[in-house]
Amino acid sequence: MTSAVSGPVSSQAPGIIVLGAGGVGNVAAHKAAMNNARLGKLTIASRSTGKAEAIRADILARGNLQDPRQAIEVRQVDAMQTGDVIKLIRDSGARILVNVASNHTNLAVLEACLATGCAYLDTSVYEKPGEEFAAAPWYANYEWKMADAFAQRGVTALLSIGFDPGVTNAFAAKAQKSYFDEIDSIDILDVNAGDHGRYFATNFNPVINLREIMEDVIYWDEGAFRTIPPHSRSLTYDFPKLGQYKLFSVGHDEMHSLYKNIPAKRIEFWMGFGERYLQVFETLYNLGMLSSQPVDVGGQQVVPLELLAALLPDPASLAQGYSGECCIGNLIRGTKAGKPRQVFLHSFCDHAACYQEVGSQAISYTTGVPAVAAALCIAEGCWDAGRMVNVEELDPDPFLVELSRQGIDWHLQDFGDAISPHKPIDQQTIYKLPAFARN
Repeated sequence: MTSAVSGPVSSQAPGIIVLGAGGVGNVAAHKAAMNNARLGKLTIASRSTGKAEAIRADILARGNLQDPRQAIEVRQVDAMQTGDVIKLIRDSGARILVNVASNHTNLAVLEACLATGCAYLDTSVYEKPGEEFAAAPWYANYEWKMADAFAQRGVTALLSIGFDPGVTNAFAAKAQKSYFDEIDSIDILDVNAGDHGRYFATNFNPVINLREIMEDVIYWDEGAFRTIPPHSRSLTYDFPKLGQYKLFSVGHDEMHSLYKNIPAKRIEFWMGFGERYLQVFETLYNLGMLSSQPVDVGGQQVVPLELLAALLPDPASLAQGYSGECCIGNLIRGTKAGKPRQVFLHSFCDHAACYQEVGSQAISYTTGVPAVAAALCIAEGCWDAGRMVNVEELDPDPFLVELSRQGIDWHLQDFGDAISPHKPIDQQTIYKLPAFARN
């Protein structure tokens, strides 16, 4: 825990808004409060002031406010309304905004930050409500269209700085900078070896989580995006500490910027799923409960996926009693000084330790902490790009140092030229879904 300060409050502290009061918002608010001597006044903003008030109360109860002379402000805001966010920024005086609300809000909040000159950070790519099977690259559909405007105004917009995407992008940049002359492949591996004790639950926003494993898989290979059916390509990997886990190729945000900024021949994302999770998922899919298309129920239009999300446990509620660890990292192959090389850049995070520190589980922690570490890098200038950027476009070193300071350490497993046999396997499984109907 960061100790209280006794010196003067820095006149350079920019002030920070944490927009969103879910599980990730809780972590980001705690970490911003634990660094308020560097970040300045913290404003927690949400559609529900009740949730934001509860976060403020928990920060104070845990003694996580570094400088108690700076009060924490709570504000109500509709993040889908650009005008409301502009007012929030101007009233708070903040110069940095961390958007950890739904990624449906990204464009509205980006517009507000552009209008006010406030630095912007988010943790995932924008999704248009109801849109499915977006064309690759995803960032080009919406966010990158605003890049020229941010550059012209000299305003920083840092896209997708959670863990994956986010830290995994920084790992790729670190590999390119320090460990490789040429990169052949980047396999991003994500396994949660924890147990929350619930029969079925998602660790973050159910709508986003379930959609990303339902849609066709997009990955980068030999200069083009490839598309395959969900759950049709898998591998088994022997993780440090955790042992062997089966992972499935999943479409994910990272490759939709990495393909442009990191010259790798193949980039693919892999996520571990347990047998029960996949069986329940398949049942929900076949029953139509994962559809985002409204159906008539007694004269009311109901979106099945949104109804399911309302019935599932709130991801924030999983934290208490969650045990075990997660591991996320980049398995990267290439050459250095003319010789083959393979490394695994990765982090571990313990659910129980995260709950003890900030009252959240590790999935929320690994998303919220990097966002605040990046905000600190912006506040102190080394990541204040003055334009719209993806993480891998910036120097990874100061961020990775700050990430460790804020509670997420990272490790390098260097295989040298002993290239492991872990290669993707195309296969049929009982979980392979039929072609999903396009809109």
